Amino acid sequence: MLSQPHPLYEQVKLHVLERIADGTYRPGSKIPSENQLAAELGVSRLTAHRALRELTVSGALQRINGVGTFVAQPKASSTFVLLHNIADDIRNRGQVLSIQVHTLERKNATPEVAERMGIRSREPVFRSLIVYSANGSPLQLEDRYVSPKFAPAYLSQDFAKQSTTDYLQRIALPTRMEHEIQAVLPTAAEAGFLDLRESDPCLVVSRKTWVGPMVTTFTRFVHPGMRHSFVTQETIDERH
Repeated sequence: MLSQPHPLYEQVKLHVLERIADGTYRPGSKIPSENQLAAELGVSRLTAHRALRELTVSGALQRINGVGTFVAQPKASSTFVLLHNIADDIRNRGQVLSIQVHTLERKNATPEVAERMGIRSREPVFRSLIVYSANGSPLQLEDRYVSPKFAPAYLSQDFAKQSTTDYLQRIALPTRMEHEIQAVLPTAAEAGFLDLRESDPCLVVSRKTWVGPMVTTFTRFVHPGMRHSFVTQETIDERH
């Protein structure tokens, strides 16, 4: 039964996404039908239908007419959109990862965030402000805005134990990304979070992600220039 103070269809979406996140519903597996979910959760079939329809639009589910609804599989092209995850980088270097969550809240989108995410100004979004450190040294400040329609359970997660990227990719891999990279000086607040002077240069990566037609996240990653570098590798076909 559902009892949270949210619209019933959002509660059904949350229930399904939680079952995906904890592995109850695995990629490619068939989930209960609308009628089964309605009976299990004590809601109407129309409520269950709306929840599954929105999860399908977001890319978390795939519906096949006459067959059923399935947890979406990562697409064959997913290796091209796999997100850089600093938590994995720190672990792979054998360093001690620590994650400090400074903000985890629901707020109204500012005009800038609304424009980036393609929504109305002051429309509700989720925001997290998190610092990732290696051996106690801050390496990244992550200022992330998330669509509540895509990840309704975002605010209930413990991001001190898992990265936001890990959690969001368990819901659905992005199908499109847009990056903007700038060299800037940090604001006073950013310098404080990263243990920097305001004169210390930083590299800022702004990233917008989509799943299907929906903008799911807009994130600003701030990296201390003196402590962080990006390395890419590309295999070159010598036949061309």
